[in-house]
Amino acid sequence: MAVILSNMDTNDQHEWDVIIDDILSEGYMILTYDYFQHADDQSKTLEDAISFVCDSGVKKVILIGASRGGVASIKVAARHVNNDCIVGVVALSAPIEYEGTVFYSKNELSRIKIPKLLINSENDDGANDTRKMFELFDNPKEILFYPGHAHGTELFGKERESIIKKLQEFTAAAFEAFD
Repeated sequence: MAVILSNMDTNDQHEWDVIIDDILSEGYMILTYDYFQHADDQSKTLEDAISFVCDSGVKKVILIGASRGGVASIKVAARHVNNDCIVGVVALSAPIEYEGTVFYSKNELSRIKIPKLLINSENDDGANDTRKMFELFDNPKEILFYPGHAHGTELFGKERESIIKKLQEFTAAAFEAFD
């Protein structure tokens, strides 16, 4: 079992450091990676990361992405790429649209049948996109909002313990559901 963490625009894998030990304590393989070039859509890079872990013997993968990484995670889940191994998707502050680019359609979002968890802050610029995405998703789905303006992995600053607990619950349930 593996969890793949996809970065925000900062493309800094260290943003995940504050949660990795807690996820590793559950016994999952963790993969973080860098984007090799700046692009609005990093889903091809994520597909390569999924192929890498699946080729290494992993049978189940949960995608967790923040902001741009959340967009990539949702896009890949909607495409059903390696769908036999993707068992859950989590997006922190992932927009539907940014600067005129629409990342996914209603049809794409409704195709995601695996468990979905959306996390954002109440006053993030993309909070309305998070709410709209939640409405467009079919079950199983969950949504969490925290106070403030934090975006993506910035949420770990004040909400680390709560988010870790939720990620642990979500990953355990998603992996177990696909035994």
